[in-house]
Amino acid sequence: MHSAPESSDVSVRDRVYGEATRSYEGRRSFVVVLLTICVFVFIISLSCRQATAPGPARNVLESGIVTLTDLDQFLADDGPALRESAAQSEVEQFVIPDYPLDIVLTRTEVVDSTDVELRQLILERSSGLLYARGIEAFDRTGDQNLRRFSIQGVLELGVSQVSETTHNRASIFAGVSLLGCALCGAIVVATGTGWGRMRSLGMAAAAGAIPVVIMFFLLRLIVGAIGNGDPFVSGYRDITKAALGVPLQNALIIVVMGAAIVAASVVLSRLERIVSRSAPLVAEDDY
Repeated sequence: MHSAPESSDVSVRDRVYGEATRSYEGRRSFVVVLLTICVFVFIISLSCRQATAPGPARNVLESGIVTLTDLDQFLADDGPALRESAAQSEVEQFVIPDYPLDIVLTRTEVVDSTDVELRQLILERSSGLLYARGIEAFDRTGDQNLRRFSIQGVLELGVSQVSETTHNRASIFAGVSLLGCALCGAIVVATGTGWGRMRSLGMAAAAGAIPVVIMFFLLRLIVGAIGNGDPFVSGYRDITKAALGVPLQNALIIVVMGAAIVAASVVLSRLERIVSRSAPLVAEDDY
């Protein structure tokens, strides 16, 4: 049995560099954690920005407006009367009567358009109004008050986020988080060694995306289970599900990419070791 070496037996160089190495690895791990958080924030903010961009957002809103307003039935029931009223009216612009939103049409648009063209006009202006004002556009009196913890209130809260205001805020968060990803990623690469740098980046990306996948997958399941035959609730549900699908898809892409980067780093590292071991043998045979 040999006694453990005393601290005096350890050289000053080993003590100094050993402490420095432990501290260095701790700081590097902290940066990797920050990179993971930045990836998480970036995926959500970028997805929010994509889902609330004018084109996609209005497409999503239009699909829900058809259900929310029962537009097809409205045109079937009130379309002929609307055309007759517009033809006899001397007013150039008017608000569609008995329609849930304050949509303004011109007399020419109503009289000269086909049913399909009139439907598209109403959808485009309805989605534009909702995108600019949010779900409050349905509240003409200002007295509408939905309970936030009711099914309809929760869905309304989700739909109200598909707006220009949310798009602008998401753009800011996406820019800041992307800058954080770039800065932390650069530090991880600069302080790493070999293929471990590539592996760290892939693991951080996957670790930041996996919680997004789980969170939004569960949210889509919950929202999809909501509905009691009420067309108003169904319209809210369809819009919310479409919006929740964007971060889920983006996060899945990041998870796959991160896993591929980790796998590639492992394979390349092993190939490098195999090549380095066989290199002396090749040189000796040549000699």
